[in-house]
Amino acid sequence: MMAVTNLVSSAALALLCAQSLLSTLLVAAYRRGLPRAEIPGSEPNVAVILPVRGGRNLDRFLPLLRAQQYGRYRIIASVESTDDSAFALLRAAEAEPGAPLETTVAGLAANAGQKVWNQLAALERLRPDDDIVAFIDADTLPTPLWLPRLVAVIVNAGRPVATGYRWMTPADDRWSSCCLAAANASIAALPRGVLPMTIVWGGSVAMKQKTLEAIAIEAVWRGAISDDVQMAEALRRHGLTAHAPRQGLLLSPVSCSWREMVAFGVRQYRIIYLHQPGSWAIALVFLWAPPIYLALAAPSFVSGLPAAWLSLALILALAEVRTRLRRGIQRALWPELCGPRDARRWRAERWLRPVWLLIHALCAAGAPLSRTIDWAGVRYRVAGPQNVVVERRSDPC
Repeated sequence: MMAVTNLVSSAALALLCAQSLLSTLLVAAYRRGLPRAEIPGSEPNVAVILPVRGGRNLDRFLPLLRAQQYGRYRIIASVESTDDSAFALLRAAEAEPGAPLETTVAGLAANAGQKVWNQLAALERLRPDDDIVAFIDADTLPTPLWLPRLVAVIVNAGRPVATGYRWMTPADDRWSSCCLAAANASIAALPRGVLPMTIVWGGSVAMKQKTLEAIAIEAVWRGAISDDVQMAEALRRHGLTAHAPRQGLLLSPVSCSWREMVAFGVRQYRIIYLHQPGSWAIALVFLWAPPIYLALAAPSFVSGLPAAWLSLALILALAEVRTRLRRGIQRALWPELCGPRDARRWRAERWLRPVWLLIHALCAAGAPLSRTIDWAGVRYRVAGPQNVVVERRSDPC
């Protein structure tokens, strides 16, 4: 019996070491060569679709979006109603210098996500000469190279779809905000192209208008809660894949309590579970494998086996290497991020690793248990990818 226990413990430690090494190599591959300069060989007309609910972050976001290093783009912003605080801000901004901006009112969504509803309204404003359509979230802080980098993927590399991903940075000093940024970085710093799942992030994605028409995006989004997972599934059905350049990360300030952190995580995994249960299962396995491996290896630690403690030292060392590599990614793309708040964020990644890893894993496990989704002040009951009912909404702030 003891021999079997030792064998199981040794195998668990070997698997955990292998997973840690693989994760470290993937982050190292992401960090290598950043930042990369990508300039599109030509500048086709681009329409940037901006769904908005509430005016939070707009004062920082809009000037950045309208100052892209790209000559031929316009912005179509869409809000749910004229009572939305964002509406007045957007209309005032239309007269200010910068890229052309127009605002449309989508109306209140009854059987769909409000974000998707806003995007559908914006799609109606497209023109035939809008060669490329890009989408961006208003809770981000794009650099001047955000749009050129997406367009370069399509123009220079000939890819059908270009997408990015959020890179969270704490907007306050709460440890919960720092832990959410750390948990998100563990996903953001993985090369999208090597993940065994179809991934599109709706906060930063671009494709030709004819590609949008080919995948029948309007039909795909009708009655949907998720823009990006629905888009990813439509692309998959048409044999198209999205390319995610490593420098395509988009800075996203985050401020949350512990409860809000959990709610955000469960919502993200609930959406994946509803649309791509296979991808959710893969994520669940990778998130829960380390604590299960450690539990199985516990007898080796109790016995004081040198190999077990050496393995644990290797695992901890690799975790520290990953933290340094992720910090290197941030410094390469946003060298201006520094100071006490940023230092606190990296202390959380290093010293509170068990906390945010456990919360991350629990959020994934809790996805099937959730029956509702709270998103941007609206509560939805979601029974399927295109089976959504709005239960309650608060005024956009």
